[in-house]
Amino acid sequence: MESIDTLPPEKIAFIAYNIGVYESVQKFGRLITSGKITNGTDVSRVAELLSESLAFYDAEMISELMNTMLRHTNNDAINKVTAGEVSNIMNQLRAVGVSIP
Repeated sequence: MESIDTLPPEKIAFIAYNIGVYESVQKFGRLITSGKITNGTDVSRVAELLSESLAFYDAEMISELMNTMLRHTNNDAINKVTAGEVSNIMNQLRAVGVSIP
C-alpha cells in the first residue's frame, strides 16, 4: 500500500472528494428508492434522514468507479487510483474524525 505521504495533494483531494460523492449518492439513492425522501419532504427531514443513514464502503469498488471516470476524462494529473490508495485515504479520514465505518 502506497503511503499517503507519497501521493500528490491533488490525488489525495480527488480520492477524498469522490469517497464523499460515493457516500452521498449511496445514501440519497437508498432513501429515495425506499420512499423516505419524496418531492414534499422537508429539507430538515432530509438532513435528519441522511445523518441517520449508513453507507457501505469498499475500497476496491470505489477505486474502480474512480478509474472508470478517469478513463472518460482528460485528466493529466491522475491516471489511476488503487484500492490501497483509497483504503489509505479512508484511514486518514477516520483518523481526523470523519465518520467512515
